[in-house]
Amino acid sequence: MSKKKGLSPLPFDFESQLALVSQRVKILLETRKRRHVVTIIAGLDEKSVDIKNLAKELKRYCATGGTFKVDKKFGPIIMLQGDHVDKAKKYLVEKLGIPEENIEIL
Repeated sequence: MSKKKGLSPLPFDFESQLALVSQRVKILLETRKRRHVVTIIAGLDEKSVDIKNLAKELKRYCATGGTFKVDKKFGPIIMLQGDHVDKAKKYLVEKLGIPEENIEIL
């Protein structure tokens, strides 16, 4: 029996689930030099989500490059190359269980 790679389901923990539901996530597009577009996902809490693993899964889901960084303005962020706002929002809602009303697209 083969195991699927990805975010491993954790045992149900009410506090961590509550932390995910109450997070305010911001997804924004930023244009870098020479018309390069970057999707930035900010506002995720490092204590309730493994952001490095989430960045890896999002890169695989969107079939693009990207990275995890700690930004001065936003704190820990995930950067994806290209315009992947809709895919990132869909992934956060379906896989992590973050409500749509808590995801703000700037």
